[in-house]
Amino acid sequence: MSSDSVPPTLSVSDAVALRVKEARNRRGWTMKQLATACHDAGATKLTSSVLANIETGRRDANGVRRRELSIDEVVALAVVLDISPVHLLGLPDEAEPGTTILLTPEVAVSDGELLVEWFCGQKALPQGDSRQFYSTAIQRRPAGDSQQALADFTSSVLQDRAAAMTAAFNSEMAATLAKINAAVQSGASPEEIADLINPGEAGPE
Repeated sequence: MSSDSVPPTLSVSDAVALRVKEARNRRGWTMKQLATACHDAGATKLTSSVLANIETGRRDANGVRRRELSIDEVVALAVVLDISPVHLLGLPDEAEPGTTILLTPEVAVSDGELLVEWFCGQKALPQGDSRQFYSTAIQRRPAGDSQQALADFTSSVLQDRAAAMTAAFNSEMAATLAKINAAVQSGASPEEIADLINPGEAGPE
C-alpha cells in the first residue's frame, strides 16, 4: 500500500467472504469441492454458483456488493469448513494495515483483536454501552467456569470500565481547561471563570 492510499473499508459480508475464501484455500478445496461438502452437510442452497456470488459479492458498476451473506450461511459455512463462526467474522488474514470493517453505516472497527474480542463477548466497543455489554457478558459466561475464571473476567471488566471512565474524565478535564485558558486570554471576569469550573452551581443571589 502506498503512503498516500487509503486503507480499504469492508462490509461485514466482504470480510466474511474473504475469510471463507481463505479457509477454503487452506483446505485446498476448489469452489466445487466446497459446494459438495455443503451439499453433504445438508446446506443444499450453497451451490457452486451461490458460493461464487458470495466470494465475489456480484459487484455493481460502482463496486458495491449485491450479494450479502445471511447468518444462516455464515453458520453453515463454519460447520462445513470445521471452524468457529467467529473465525469467519474477523479481519481477513491478508488485510492491509488500517483496514476497517463497517459494522453499521456509522460504526467501524479497524482493530482486528478488538473485533474478535467483541464477537466473543470479551470486550465492549468503545462507542457502546460497556456497562450493558459486560453485564450481559458476565451472565452468559459458561456454567462450568471456575470461580477463579469468573473472578479474572470480572476483574478485567472492572479494569476496562475504570480505563474508560478515566479516559472520559481526562477528556472532559482537558476540554474544561481549554475553555478556562481561552477565557483568561480573553479577559473574562473571575465570576465567568468560576462558572466554567462549576457550571452546575448557581451564583450568589
